[in-house]
Amino acid sequence: MHINENMAAITPCLGDAVAQEVLQWIGAFRQLSKATIISYNMQDYDFWGNGRLSIHLLRQLSFGAQITVMTTPPPGNTGRGATFKQKLALLEELDKNGADIYLHTHLHAKAYLFQDINQSEMLIVGSANLTAAGFGTSGSHHNDLLELALLTGDHVVYQSTAALIETSLIGDANTLDFATWVANNYVKIAQAKGPL
Repeated sequence: MHINENMAAITPCLGDAVAQEVLQWIGAFRQLSKATIISYNMQDYDFWGNGRLSIHLLRQLSFGAQITVMTTPPPGNTGRGATFKQKLALLEELDKNGADIYLHTHLHAKAYLFQDINQSEMLIVGSANLTAAGFGTSGSHHNDLLELALLTGDHVVYQSTAALIETSLIGDANTLDFATWVANNYVKIAQAKGPL
């Protein structure tokens, strides 16, 4: 289900439709000027065989898109777990290629904001994390977590949400930029990367 980005209405949808919408915005047929991804958890998710999250975001970065990601730090007390290593690798790759990465231990929000080079906007706010469990793996919400989100292309709602994210989430005193988090967690990162 593709939602018309110019509509002022707010449309409810389930997780599989959210995944389709996100894929359409970051995928091969749209060039973004800006994207903000707020997701408590995130993985280098493969959109039903349409390519991994990192590939799509790196492509958009190569075209000059400004991409901001806010998530929780890679999980675990040490850097030895596979989940820590996978999330760290994704964040390092995005950071290396110009994305702005922010981490907050207590983040639980999920929001996806997109603006393309034609100034069309889409805001998605709901329960789904940017993970295989949250977005689904087969295109059928009956096989995955039951998620709910609201979508809108309304400019006023988009702008007010973007401003709130900037001031109250990214601007929170406990939010760390990626470089600061790396400096504070060098031991765990060294454990994740193993002996040189």
